[in-house]
Amino acid sequence: MDWSEAVTLILPGILGVLTPLLYGVARARYGILNYGPVAADLWSRPWYLLAIIAYLIFAFVGISRIMASRRYFAIYEGGVAHNLGRKMTFAWEEIAGITTETTQNQFLGILLRPYVQGYIYPNIGEPVRLDNAIQNLPELLTILKAKLYPRLLPRLQSNLESGQWLYFGSLAIQQKGIKLLNKHQSNRAQAIPWSQITFVNIESGYMVVELSDRPRLKLPVSKIPNIELLLQLIKMGVNS
Repeated sequence: MDWSEAVTLILPGILGVLTPLLYGVARARYGILNYGPVAADLWSRPWYLLAIIAYLIFAFVGISRIMASRRYFAIYEGGVAHNLGRKMTFAWEEIAGITTETTQNQFLGILLRPYVQGYIYPNIGEPVRLDNAIQNLPELLTILKAKLYPRLLPRLQSNLESGQWLYFGSLAIQQKGIKLLNKHQSNRAQAIPWSQITFVNIESGYMVVELSDRPRLKLPVSKIPNIELLLQLIKMGVNS
């Protein structure tokens, strides 16, 4: 938090606390001088309570802003470092993938500000959530992908050419086809030959797979890590 942000937070907070407090003191003094302690207490108490409420709100907002100012995400030549609740670092080799999702809700027919979030999937450990609390998040996600994808693509191409299945969250691809994964039956999921797939594209936050002999499949983009690499591998001709 810089000096200008501190001023915009502290000055309204002080005014919000002192205004009811000083008015309560004035009401208490007037009551004491003219009507006695009972009236003074009765007239000043609501203003003291209002001052306490204003102080609690001010303290909560201040602590929240201070905590938020300590959040950071940094990109280095060898990897990334962040403090999003706790400090962590990852070398590029320790990151398996990235997902992104943009949603835009409406209120009374008016489009609200787009909400962007993403997840970094390390090779080991829980995903790291990135949200709009991080400044310039869309640009950050773009830079992360530009740094990570060139490192992942050669290995993915090599594994694909050797006949291995490549896993992208809720689906997997191989030279002979594609299969949707169920958490409880991933090993028994039935593969769909590429000859039955007529079209693959992204539409309104979903990856759409058009099939020649059955209804289209729709998978949330937010559940598919490295979706740009997945589409690139498909366009390069995984079924050739």
